[in-house]
Amino acid sequence: MTKEFDVVQLDVHHLRVIRAIADTGSLSRAAIALGVTQPAVSAQLKRLENMLGYQLFDRSEGSAKPTPMGELLLRRTAALLPQLDKLLEDIEQRVCPSGPPDVVRVAAVASALVGHLPELVTRIWPEISEVQVVHDDHPERLLPLLAQRRAEVGLVKDYPGYELEVPATVDTAVVATEPTFVLLPEAHPLASRESIDLRELRDESWVMVSDSSAATFTKYFADTCARHGFSPTVTHQVTSQQVALLVVRAGAIGLSQPICHPVNAGIVTRPLSGDVLPRRHILAWNRETFVAGRREELISAVVEAYWAEARTAPVYAAYLDRTRER
Repeated sequence: MTKEFDVVQLDVHHLRVIRAIADTGSLSRAAIALGVTQPAVSAQLKRLENMLGYQLFDRSEGSAKPTPMGELLLRRTAALLPQLDKLLEDIEQRVCPSGPPDVVRVAAVASALVGHLPELVTRIWPEISEVQVVHDDHPERLLPLLAQRRAEVGLVKDYPGYELEVPATVDTAVVATEPTFVLLPEAHPLASRESIDLRELRDESWVMVSDSSAATFTKYFADTCARHGFSPTVTHQVTSQQVALLVVRAGAIGLSQPICHPVNAGIVTRPLSGDVLPRRHILAWNRETFVAGRREELISAVVEAYWAEARTAPVYAAYLDRTRER
């Protein structure tokens, strides 16, 4: 006898339940995956089986294995569930195409701009109630957060020839391209110079911040030195800039972002001559989110904040004035 049922009653929730049971192999594990209780999963499955008139899973000793009818249903709906999920996501986006969430997450590497980001975001979107900054010095881990919509705005850094891989749904804009400065003991013979040629430091001992997040810059630095005819002697590898400053005071040479002017007795900061070791500050966002609608305002605000901050670093400000005069 042919069994009849109302197919309209077979909804997305039913499909998620049977898919979770099949994937996990038990009702209890399916409940954990779905974030509900086991009795709720059991009730949903029983309701669906009663509606269809077929048993979908053989259940024994805590496990659940699809019956032939269960396997048929799973095969026929395997491609349908992802399409329905995407449809629901598209509908949700169109219901509120430009409205930001109450809480916005900013994913950022360490820079002098990090402290300005919450104020800049809420200035452009005053309806946002809170901005949370997620700090991670691994930029390759931050951009995927934007693609996955686990963050709304990103601020990262990269280097010429070592550009970051940008996900397809993420757009970027360069905030600023800045030079790298060197840190020297104040008694160093070159400390009185306005700028220093990298080749003049070929025989020096270097201190490098060398945790895993700095691996790309470390390679960038070594390759740049090789192009200038030498291999740097790195005598100290430390895990923080604070420790690096102590080593510089003791006689080594270090590196610094120009906007992060170290206020330390016994240390001077000098720019490298020429376009050596530049780095880029990059603003990033998912083009399918609310940020895209006012991206130009956000870019302009972040660029303005960068150059205002640059003017607070005396050596960098003097460097910018000299560069402008040339």
